[in-house]
Amino acid sequence: MREQGKKPGVGAVSGSGLMLGIDLGTSGVKAAVFTSEGLLLGIDRSPYSVDSPRPGWAQTDPEKWWRGTCEAIRGACGSAGISPSEIAAVGLSVLFPAVMPVDRTGKALHPAILYSDQRSVAEVRAIEAVIPRGEYQSLTGNMLAPGNCAAASILWLRSHAPEAFAGSRVAWANTFLLHRLTGSFATDPSMVSLSGLADVRDPLRWSDGLCGRLGIALEALPEIRGSAEAAGAVCEAAHTETGLRVGVPVACGCGDTPASTFGAGARSPGDVVYSAGSTDCVTTLLSHPSRDPRWVTCAFPAGPPWCAIGTTTSSGASVAWFCREILASEGPGGREQLSLLAGRSPPGANGLLFLPYLQGERTPLWDPRARGTFFGLSAATSRADMARAVLEGTALGLRAVIDGLPEVGGDKSGDASGELAGDAAGPIRLVGGGAADGLWNRIKADALGRALAVSSFQETGVLGAALLGGIGAGVVGSFVEASRIAGSRGTPTTVEPDPEAARLYGELYGLFRDLYDRSKEIAHSLADRGGA
Repeated sequence: MREQGKKPGVGAVSGSGLMLGIDLGTSGVKAAVFTSEGLLLGIDRSPYSVDSPRPGWAQTDPEKWWRGTCEAIRGACGSAGISPSEIAAVGLSVLFPAVMPVDRTGKALHPAILYSDQRSVAEVRAIEAVIPRGEYQSLTGNMLAPGNCAAASILWLRSHAPEAFAGSRVAWANTFLLHRLTGSFATDPSMVSLSGLADVRDPLRWSDGLCGRLGIALEALPEIRGSAEAAGAVCEAAHTETGLRVGVPVACGCGDTPASTFGAGARSPGDVVYSAGSTDCVTTLLSHPSRDPRWVTCAFPAGPPWCAIGTTTSSGASVAWFCREILASEGPGGREQLSLLAGRSPPGANGLLFLPYLQGERTPLWDPRARGTFFGLSAATSRADMARAVLEGTALGLRAVIDGLPEVGGDKSGDASGELAGDAAGPIRLVGGGAADGLWNRIKADALGRALAVSSFQETGVLGAALLGGIGAGVVGSFVEASRIAGSRGTPTTVEPDPEAARLYGELYGLFRDLYDRSKEIAHSLADRGGA
């Protein structure tokens, strides 16, 4: 069932300046209508599920994306009180990496393999046999890891789905949506920079050397376009399904994390934005690629050419899992029930720790075989303690990311050159769907020992996408103007850490890290038995 946003109450605005942002996420797609000044007129969300047919697998049928996109576009325009034909610009924000083979008509020949998928462990080893890990990391600027490195997923498709892969083209999530909307076959530098098929210094070009050594044909890869570049215009078929006017420019867009960071108004080296969703993503803008291999280096659509992203894999996903499997209640109702339960348990969850590694872990562990656990269960443990432990465990996982900020842009001696985390003692800007839970925000501030600046405007992903579309269509004059618009949205509310709770969580953090170290080999053995 589609989740439709209410009218923001400002009245419908029609005319040539209306922008549509599409934010394709892990568990649903949002569409939102904005004026050329970034005023939100209407928003709609269409949910879908991630499929996990085997342990460690995470995939989605791209047709779910397209059906959800069409529904969300019409729902957002209805919420705004306009016809889809009044939209003048379209931009995209998409989950990444997510790759699939498509035929020449753009039809997906296999489910899209998502960033959290762990099936390509053997392919990672095969790549290492051709290009040693150190050399590969130096060339691409990123860790060679299942899911996060698109090249490993592509090689898995070639080995395990040869009938789908043979003669096909490789598409990323925005490639798929762009083709459905415009007929073009393109992707953007943020996808390229996480593909494992490009030099970190040049995300505007597929690397002949890397593709050649891995046996991936350049002609199978999409054209690379700028994030704010119009990759095509709405075609007749898309008009029929969405109601968008034929000929409206559609910008290539970018990955959801840089789009949300852009939509939050980040514009200068050292700016930090934390986006809470199915995964937790902490992004800082850089004038050079990340110098900490535990962080992902990604192309940024404007201003500084790079951003570094520290990502936990299963923060919001852990909450969704607990709601679904333990509380048997999904969606907003399940989240509310979990929060109410967690509020009945004290800080520390009566001695219960939760490792949130339900799909392995990325920053800082980069361990695809890490596994989640509740540790400290007793006959006195309640569901409230378990709910609290889930919120606390994900917050401690976030701390493991935040603690790495000072090393991201420094040299080997750790010199950060004043570029990294802005004011290291100042509030961290928080956006995203996970920011709506007040108790969770409190726990995160206490676990980090740092204040969170929670914006009153959380729809930064769709705003970032809409602004990229606005630039591509000439509705917004420049990246500078787009940054000004994004920075003017919302008023932050600061959540300060409680000193006593921060002290307690500081002690628990040491136990949290120690629990992973001590149980790692057992987790790996169990993961191997489970076939992940």
